[in-house]
Amino acid sequence: MHVSLAEALEVRGGPLQEEEIWAVLNQSAESLQELFRKVSLADPAALGFIISPWSLLLLPSGSVSFTDENISSQDLRAFTAPEVLQNQSLTSLSDVEKIHIYSLGMTLYWGADYEVPQSQPIKLGDHLNSILLGMCEDVIYARVSVRTVLDACSAHIRNSNCAPSFSYVKHLVKLVLGNLSGVFPKPSPLSLLLTLLSRVSRESMLVSLPDFPKTWILLVFLLFWI
Repeated sequence: MHVSLAEALEVRGGPLQEEEIWAVLNQSAESLQELFRKVSLADPAALGFIISPWSLLLLPSGSVSFTDENISSQDLRAFTAPEVLQNQSLTSLSDVEKIHIYSLGMTLYWGADYEVPQSQPIKLGDHLNSILLGMCEDVIYARVSVRTVLDACSAHIRNSNCAPSFSYVKHLVKLVLGNLSGVFPKPSPLSLLLTLLSRVSRESMLVSLPDFPKTWILLVFLLFWI
């Protein structure tokens, strides 16, 4: 099971926070690196997706994957690299890598700006903003590589007190799956007891003295139940 980045932010109703952007960036770059180890230009279907808020998938394990399914209704031009829009020929895996880097950068900018009022600027640190700008360069040879992105993420992790990247992705997944399940944990007997004790304390000034035995009988019953 998985959720898209767009679904997670729709449930939240607000943008990605900076550490979440670093986390999704790191996990996405690792996924791209692994993908390029396995495929080649001879297998265009494996590389034919465009990274966007609807095709970037967050997995319960904390990792990230990509898809080209069920997104045909979305306008992906804002996330598509200029050389693709201009139908330029791609001669190497490095070119394809830079296409996905562009799309990933634009997707994360979209996440940082989600539901932010136009009158407010996007709040990003200089280091992160510099990396994203390098990912979204219009000229393909000026664009940063997956290796550069991973090195930047590693440096950020070393120099900050952030949690592991996968934990932020897991949290974003839970925003959606927890909301859709409609299942709430059943309260334990101990929590019921504490709730009842709190209620007794609140009602002590409101009920008459003869009513108290009834409440304490319930408490004793609950204690035996535990």
